[in-house]
Amino acid sequence: MKTIRIMLSMLLAVVTYSSSLAQGIIIYKSNGTQEKLPYVAVDSIIPYYADKNPVQVTDPKPVDLGLPSGTLWADINVGASAPEKHGGYYALGETEEKLTYSWSSYMCTSSSACGTSSDPLYADGLLTYTKVSTVVLNVKCNIAGTKYDVATQKWGESWMMPTAQQFQELFDNCTRANVKINDVDCVEYTGPNGNTLIIPLSGGYMEDKNLKNADDYIQRTYFWAADFTFSLDSGGGATVTSTSESASTNIFQEYRYRGKQIRPVKKK
Repeated sequence: MKTIRIMLSMLLAVVTYSSSLAQGIIIYKSNGTQEKLPYVAVDSIIPYYADKNPVQVTDPKPVDLGLPSGTLWADINVGASAPEKHGGYYALGETEEKLTYSWSSYMCTSSSACGTSSDPLYADGLLTYTKVSTVVLNVKCNIAGTKYDVATQKWGESWMMPTAQQFQELFDNCTRANVKINDVDCVEYTGPNGNTLIIPLSGGYMEDKNLKNADDYIQRTYFWAADFTFSLDSGGGATVTSTSESASTNIFQEYRYRGKQIRPVKKK
């Protein structure tokens, strides 16, 4: 393990030194393919083992904001090494990042396949609905704490993805302010008890291989919620938006295949 740390330190030093000369790094894979990553896309380099989960760079810490439900929010996103870091991007119900975020790379490979036997969430009984003629009604789905919950799979059974209701409680009971941490624009939520939670901005979301809606003036970060009741192919979540004048938050729905970030909550 000591050797691995030394090698990683040397690699990171080389990456840091050469960042002014090159645009990124190239990862050569054993199958003969290669992947190019710009430096801005590399948050950290973490070793993992075939029989163990990847090592989390920074242990997540629960933050008590004094919310009515007693919900404790994680101080970092899944895959992040600090509160102001963005972390990983995941399609709803998937637990690994990937190069392309599209229907063809998603667990159900088309919009029309959602809610059918080829949809794992439906096949496992987590997604239910009724149908009258061609109209879909009473959609219900909640993956919190299941094998489709990336927070539980990455951090362990004591963590899970938040529900839309938990996001709404956070938004309704906290004040918001624009702050800058280590030159990163963030929104600081202050709870009823005075404790604070940091959400990094400009996270956007992943569509195909591109980062979307992470503009300079209107900065947005998108998060998935564990539950949705909108439609079979669209999941629920929350977006944190900021301009130079204000910060706002709201609940939204978008296609399940898109890559979004995860800010977990602690299980009670």
